Amino acid sequence: MRHTKLARAYFTSMYVPLSRDIASASNNYNATLATLCLIRQALSLYAMVQYQYEQWLQCNATIIWKGGRTYISFIEIVLRSKTTVPMVHSAVTVKVRSAAAALIFLVLGNLHAFVVTAEVDTCAALANTPCSLLDDPSSTCGGFSCLGTLECAVTTGRCASIPRQYGEPCGVRDCDEGLRCSVTCGICIDQTENDLAPIPFDSFVTSESTETATACGMSSTRVFRNWAGTVRTDHPLIMPKDDAELKSILQKASAGGCTVRPAGSGHSAAGVVAEESTQSNVVVVSLVEYAPSDRDWAAVDLVASGGDEATVRIPGGSTQLKLYATIRPAGYFLPTQTAGWLFTIGGVLSNFVHGGVFGKGPVHNHLVSLRVMLWDGTIKILNDPDDLRFWRNGYGLLGIITAAEFMVVRRPDFWFGTLPLQPPQGGWNAGSFQAYIDGIKAEYSAAEFFLNPHNKDILAVVQKDRPPVTPVSPSISDSACTWSWWNWQCEPPELCSYQYRVGDWTTSDSCRAAVQPTPTSDDQCTWDYLSFSCRHPEHCSYQFQLGDLTLEESCRLTIPPPPSADAMAEAYRRLLIENELLGVNGVPIGDDRLQQDAICLASRVGLETILVDQVMQEIPRLVRDASERTMDGFFVGETIPLPTPLIGYLVPADKLFAVLDAIAKLDYALSSPIEWRYVTFNNDDDDAVLHPGNLRSGEWAAVECVSIEIPGWTPDEWRQNFLDFEQTFKDAGGVPHVGKYFGMGVDDTGLIQPFQNVEAGSLYEESQIMDFRTYAGKVDPNGLFRSGFMADHIF
Repeated sequence: MRHTKLARAYFTSMYVPLSRDIASASNNYNATLATLCLIRQALSLYAMVQYQYEQWLQCNATIIWKGGRTYISFIEIVLRSKTTVPMVHSAVTVKVRSAAAALIFLVLGNLHAFVVTAEVDTCAALANTPCSLLDDPSSTCGGFSCLGTLECAVTTGRCASIPRQYGEPCGVRDCDEGLRCSVTCGICIDQTENDLAPIPFDSFVTSESTETATACGMSSTRVFRNWAGTVRTDHPLIMPKDDAELKSILQKASAGGCTVRPAGSGHSAAGVVAEESTQSNVVVVSLVEYAPSDRDWAAVDLVASGGDEATVRIPGGSTQLKLYATIRPAGYFLPTQTAGWLFTIGGVLSNFVHGGVFGKGPVHNHLVSLRVMLWDGTIKILNDPDDLRFWRNGYGLLGIITAAEFMVVRRPDFWFGTLPLQPPQGGWNAGSFQAYIDGIKAEYSAAEFFLNPHNKDILAVVQKDRPPVTPVSPSISDSACTWSWWNWQCEPPELCSYQYRVGDWTTSDSCRAAVQPTPTSDDQCTWDYLSFSCRHPEHCSYQFQLGDLTLEESCRLTIPPPPSADAMAEAYRRLLIENELLGVNGVPIGDDRLQQDAICLASRVGLETILVDQVMQEIPRLVRDASERTMDGFFVGETIPLPTPLIGYLVPADKLFAVLDAIAKLDYALSSPIEWRYVTFNNDDDDAVLHPGNLRSGEWAAVECVSIEIPGWTPDEWRQNFLDFEQTFKDAGGVPHVGKYFGMGVDDTGLIQPFQNVEAGSLYEESQIMDFRTYAGKVDPNGLFRSGFMADHIF
């Protein structure tokens, strides 16, 4: 508790009052590093990681005078580079000369004992507006008239109420009645809210609820909510277990005048499944507990495996996680895949879901056949390309996909990992950027890219087939190597060499086998203090992770050995247990509280640049964890307990740099990096009628921008960003990704929202719509499945 209080005092007294000044100079490298340093100090103590007290020795705080005002400057004094060692591992002891003086200055300079009564409404309107503790108290936060009602919060640099109201910072001040201070986010929340979820954000009403939703005589304690929180309905969500139950649902809905909408994991931001409504005329069906009655399609089953190619059959409500739990231990993969395994098979096929393999298109291109249930309950097996082209990207408007058969390929040497975070060599320009991309395409089979728009660093998560390394064994042990003073060399010289390491007491101690054994585990990667790097650089590299206490611990295998088939099978078994309702809930919320603290703190004080850096550092950890667990190419296995608005577009690949450059030049206020993958389309294949915008043949970049929003607190800059980004996408000939935000516009309340400005023809051309309508009239003549956002734009 003592460490926790100390951390809070340090953070609130020294760091956040300067956040606006530091953030305004976020392009200044020293200022950014200084802020990161102070965040680490506060979070380290807050988490009571007592051995990381070294971080306190890494920053100097000095008071400087500039332009007639007093500033506090935090300067990092430890030499470092992007590829060497973070500050926590400095071997140099540093005396913090001015921290105490700075702390006294901040505390004494901001003690106000004035209490003045003011009109509540006048002062309340100023809550959450920017302020500075260095401002004149007569002019900030309503001046003297609001003292006692408002104050400039030391933790945010914004005006806050006394006592604190919902969403306002707490800790220094108490929350009002009925509220409590969230340990995780440091803001006032309702007594019943969970610390890891400042806003209740469930995807459905739990089965223990006594309330029910009813439509056409069918009731459920579960209702449909999409993953992004943009669609929250009162439509009952029914989970049939077999063909008979599913057929009964369709018959009851048809007789009662309801429409039926199949639902997957709810990842689509638009109301593809069902739009927000309280009407009781829609029944939403999830196949997460369903298995086809036909034994040939009832479970995940590899067909004719053993060769380089095979096919796999899987029920439509199963997720990619369940698919890979069967095919990955056997060495098989889909020819292209997503970043996470949360999507259901029916959802992957019915929506625009792309992978990131160079030269490949959407995942549904590798569909072989379908098992579907039509409006009258009849079962059809579809394998004719003239049928499949309508069901791909069919958005559930034709019937229920009960099972599917995919082509899979054998990749015994599959590997994926991350490349070093770096800007393009030669600077941020079109030529250097394209050279960087071309180099990755030449060596790797797939990649997902992340760009920090503030410093132009790029992180690439890459895939390739990499044969395992054959370990090298030395022909002599280190202990058999000795020093010869007569010959002034290690002997025998043909097998031994002089290799001094810290801790060697004699010259013989430094004589070691000239050929060292190949490291096969992280424990065999050690730190070389002379070269200031990890030994065996061809196999080991410096990879600091939170909790590392020594340099040795941060040396890890650059390419960890793949897990065995048995280890993969066991890992998948645990993942399936932990994600039982993945196919209806989507990605589960993570429980890393220290990570949540960083997200909440950084977002609340407006340091989005710091949060982008943190995300860029977090991705390699997620990738490494996934590679050591299942080595399957999926690394998004959890989410944070906050709404995450995201906008997505496909832009021609040759226009990508111009798009990224234009976005980076805007006032980028988002808390995550820009992400993109490459997708190739071939219209000659005619694989799907409803490709968004009737995409022309060629290579496209699927670009996505994500924000992290703390409801009731995060400013609305992301909305304006999305509006500006979308115009940039459109100017480059971009096409909306229909599963993300698009159509940004102003709603009736004056708020910028998605799906407000969807122009006629922006999603599909008239010829696409007419072709689809004709086919839909044949397979669903009564329109049993026609409702939701896409139905409104097609029918």
